[in-house]
Amino acid sequence: MADEQLHDGHRARMKAKFEKTMDFTNFEDHEILEMLLYSCYTRKNTNPIAHKLLNKFGSISNVLSASYDELVNSGIVGKNAALKIKFYHSLNRFLHIEQTDDEIDMRDIQKLKNYVADQFYGLDREHLKLFFTDNRYILKSHTNIQTGTSKSVEMNLRRITKAILDNGTAYFFLAHNHPSASSLPSDEDVLLTRKIIAHLKSMDIHMLDHFIVGTDGVSSMRQLGLIYDYE
Repeated sequence: MADEQLHDGHRARMKAKFEKTMDFTNFEDHEILEMLLYSCYTRKNTNPIAHKLLNKFGSISNVLSASYDELVNSGIVGKNAALKIKFYHSLNRFLHIEQTDDEIDMRDIQKLKNYVADQFYGLDREHLKLFFTDNRYILKSHTNIQTGTSKSVEMNLRRITKAILDNGTAYFFLAHNHPSASSLPSDEDVLLTRKIIAHLKSMDIHMLDHFIVGTDGVSSMRQLGLIYDYE
């Protein structure tokens, strides 16, 4: 009983600390995580759980982006807590990339880069995405083509071609991410991109650019002079 009262008192103090600023000023990482876990464990002391998760995964961001299976298999949290942690992660991504009704023009390169970067926010694996535009170069839609590992993602020519033909567009650009590396394209990125351009040219389908989202921002292969209209 005394332990429960002590724990209840600790939760009340943590909540009061948050209420002073309504943000995480002066909070330690483990304190933020233990408060997040309050909804997972209504009576249990979440402080040691938070410490164990941080020791296992390294940061709050890594805890949230860990897969459901990784969380459950860690032996630190159960299925219900793992599901709620993934809910918070998905909610965070949804709010970050929530789209507006503003048109995005391919020629507004900085706005476009910001939009592309948002689509990869919080992802710890490489993803390959296709972005479709109309003939005025206004962005219309995008889709995820392939999910890879933390170090690589496959650029499957057949899958890319099918997605473009299914969409019915003649204009598109590619984007993929380097979750733990710079945005500079590798030699393989460049070679595969040129292969895709050459393949689609015969079908009168135009690849406008290939963006790479890295830890240092977003790179455009066209801006870097790595792809050209005449290829």
